[in-house]
Formats: sequence, structure tokens, C-alpha cells
Amino acid sequence: MGSRIASRILIIEDNAIDREVYKRCLWDSTGSPFEFAEAESATLGIEMAAKWGPDCALIDVNLPDMDGIEALTRLQSESGSIPFAAVVLTAYSEEAVAVRAMQAGAMDFLPKGNVSVDSLPRVVRNAIERFRMKERIEEQRSALEHGWRRYKVLLEAMPQMVWTADASAQVEYANRRWLDYTGLSPADAPRMGWDSIVHPHDRERTWVAWNQAAASGSIFEIEHRLRRAADGSYRWHLVRAVPTLDGRGITEWLGSCTDIDSQKQQGQEELDKQKLESLGRMAGGLAHDLNNLLVVILGGAGHAMEKLPSSHPAQETLRSVIQAGEGAAELIRKIVAYAGKGNRRVTRAHVDDLVREVIERPGIPKHIRLEVQRGRRLPQVEVDFDLLRQAITDLLGNAVEAIGENIAGCISVRTAVMDLEPEACPRDFGAGISPGKFVMVEVKDNGCGMDEETQKQIFDPFFTTKFLGRGLGLAAVQGFARSTGGGVQVSSSPGQGACFRLLLPAAKERSRSAGS
Repeated sequence: MGSRIASRILIIEDNAIDREVYKRCLWDSTGSPFEFAEAESATLGIEMAAKWGPDCALIDVNLPDMDGIEALTRLQSESGSIPFAAVVLTAYSEEAVAVRAMQAGAMDFLPKGNVSVDSLPRVVRNAIERFRMKERIEEQRSALEHGWRRYKVLLEAMPQMVWTADASAQVEYANRRWLDYTGLSPADAPRMGWDSIVHPHDRERTWVAWNQAAASGSIFEIEHRLRRAADGSYRWHLVRAVPTLDGRGITEWLGSCTDIDSQKQQGQEELDKQKLESLGRMAGGLAHDLNNLLVVILGGAGHAMEKLPSSHPAQETLRSVIQAGEGAAELIRKIVAYAGKGNRRVTRAHVDDLVREVIERPGIPKHIRLEVQRGRRLPQVEVDFDLLRQAITDLLGNAVEAIGENIAGCISVRTAVMDLEPEACPRDFGAGISPGKFVMVEVKDNGCGMDEETQKQIFDPFFTTKFLGRGLGLAAVQGFARSTGGGVQVSSSPGQGACFRLLLPAAKERSRSAGS
């Protein structure tokens, strides 16, 4: 078994006896081996540090040529940080000195009276480990900044017009496509505002939709006409904006404008297809880069939480970082689910197993009764079970909101086999689904129900009412169902509740090999 690499320790101390004490304490420790270099003055110590490259420097506060805190400042590199761990030692235990040392970049502070064979090795090893952790975090921060620069390049390369706005909808950033189309300069964009480019007939409904999204913190989406600076014409665009939220509300919006003028001249079915393909390309392009950024953020924050003491003031901030990152990851998964794109983890299993798992989770309020009826001899399905789990969860969430708060209600969940006839496919479940055997998951509630006009819009992305779920919920359910070759059916009327049926193609039976 090979020997461990020795840690290099630079001792900057004018008292020879103290230097010997430090070396003896470290030599007698049972931890990592150490190599030593000694300097009697700060000036010599600074020169040796540049040439030798220590892992840790023990620096006395009272040195003959300068104050040890000043020496710390001079040890800083061009980046403004000390390139190794530093521990300040002093004969006096003064809090003010400790604060100055930490502000100057020291990893720790130790009164000489507390130096022992137990304390000094522990302080040195902890300082080296904390310094290395700080370096890793800095590397991750640099990687995140690099990723953000790549992300901005990606925004410029996208075929859509992309922009960000503050909470009041004032544009703060716009890519070149947006600026070229609108004819506005980066300085003009915040001042001129949306009313200068939105068609006059579309302004009122645009602001109504925007205010609703802003009030609920949900995703904004609308189709309206935007003025093209080149010829003054108005072209139809699909505009989406995703809010960024903190504890106080919306801080900014990230939006895109996709030209759909040509699709508007085609049938609604063709427009829906183009919307899916456009979102699929965007989701596929952004998901990879955003997930890479999230890995850096979540990994760095998680590692820092493990290394820092539980009482450290940074723990709460790190927890907020992790929660925000997980929320962003969930949004990416929903966008990809709606578009029916991405890498799906398809497995073969029974739907009832997953239904049981979902309904056993907490989340159904006590005032709502839950009834479950499982079908007999259900065939297996081949789907991404993470996406199916989310689809069932979204359907249950919509049922809970339809019933409302403090109102006794009932939600029934039923699974069964359904043989879909050719004539029922487009009528009940939309185009794209083929006849055959399906496994059905039915979620029925006795809530407020929906009128016919609302039912036509509930699967539109980001459509919302006062009782339906916000965001991509039902749109993601439909996108997932379509990606499997299945579909979703809804039946409802005002005051009579609603019934959603999710159909998934039954998996083909596996042939048995001879002799099995």
C-alpha cells in the first residue's frame, strides 16, 4: 500500500521555539504526513510561498517586518484570493484580530495558547480541506458562468425571438432576432414597451392574459399579432413567458415569440402539430444545457451543505438553491412531456401498481373521499413510468381543485381494459390514436364541472381557469398520452363534475420460445 502524499506547511514565524512547537505538534499527529518550510519574516515567507507552493501557511500576527494580516493581503493572487489555506496564530485571543484575519482570507484563527498535538493538526487539516472545497465551488461557479455565456449564445442562435422582462413586463434583454423584427434598439426596448409592437386589436386581451398570469405566478401564453419594422405589417406570433419566482413573487420573465403567421392560414390541427414540433425542438435544445447547469448548481450546493456545519449561516441559502434547482428541473420535465420529446425510460409493467403508489401518497385533503376500482387482468403497458406518475398526479390535482376547499367531495379512480373501435378514435380521443386494446385510467370528480367552451381549451398549453391547474398540467398529460400512441378524453358539464380518461396502448404479449 503506497504512502500518502505529504501536505506542505509553510511556517511564517519569527520565534524559533514556536516554529519547533508547531512542527512537533504536527509530526506527533496520527493524521496526514507533513513537509515543512520556515520563514522568520513576512517578506521571506511571501517569497517562499510563491516558489514552494504550500498547501497551508501558519502565519504569526506579530512579525518583525509587517503585520501578519497585511502579509495575508500581500499573499493574495491577482484574482484577489490566497492560493492556499492560511491559518493565523497569535499570542492573544482577540475577536477583532480573528475577524480581520478571516476578512483577509484566512481559513482559520488559533490562539497560541490553544496549540496542542490535538488541536493544531486538526485545524490545519480542516483548513486545507475547506480551502480545497472553496476551490471546487469556485470551479463550479466558473463553469456556471461559462454555461450562462453558452446559454446566451444559444439564445442568439435560436430561430425564435427570445427576451427577458422584469416583473412589470419591461423588456430587459432581447436577442438579435427580436431587436431586428421590432426595429427597437436595446436602449429603446424598455422605454417603448409592448404596446408599440402589439396590434391595437390584440392589446386588451394581451394585458388581461398577462395580468392573470402575473397574479397567479403561472406561465403566460398568447397568440397575437406583432408589428414587423421592415414593412409595418403585423404577423401572428405565439408568445410564451415563464416567470421566475422567489419568496416575494415574480422577479422576472423568460419569454419567446414564435412566428406562426403561416400556420394561422392552415387548419387548427396543423397548427397544433407545428406548436408541438416547435416546442419539441426548443425543449430538446434547452433541456440538455439547462440540465447541465442544474447538475453544477445542485451538485455544488449539496456538496457544500455536507461539508459545512449544520449551524453555518450559508446552509439556509444552499437549501434555497437546491429547492429552486429542483423546481427548474421539474419545469423542464413538463415541457419535454408536453412536447412528447426527450429520452424516455420506457419500461413494461402494470398500471395498477403505479396507481396504488400515487394514491397512497399524502396530498388528497381529508374532506375529499377517494374511491379506487381496479380492473381485472389488465395487460401491461410500455411507457415511461415517471411521466405516467406525473400524469396521474396532475389529473388528481385537477380533480381536487375542481371540488374546492372545505367542500365534501368524492374522487374515483378506475382502471380497466378498453377496446377502441375505429369510429370512436378521432371523435373521442382526437386524431393520431389508432384502434386497438388500451389500458384506461379514469379519474372522476363531483366538482363544479366545465362548460363546452372550457372543455375545448383545457388541453391548450398554460390555459387556466379559477379551478383548473395552472401551467402545463393537462397539456403535459395530453402530450404524454400522444407520445405513447394513446389519448385523453374528457366529459363534463357545469355542476356535474368531470371525468378524464387516460388511454395507454396495451403492450403486445411476448411470444414464448419453444420448450418454455
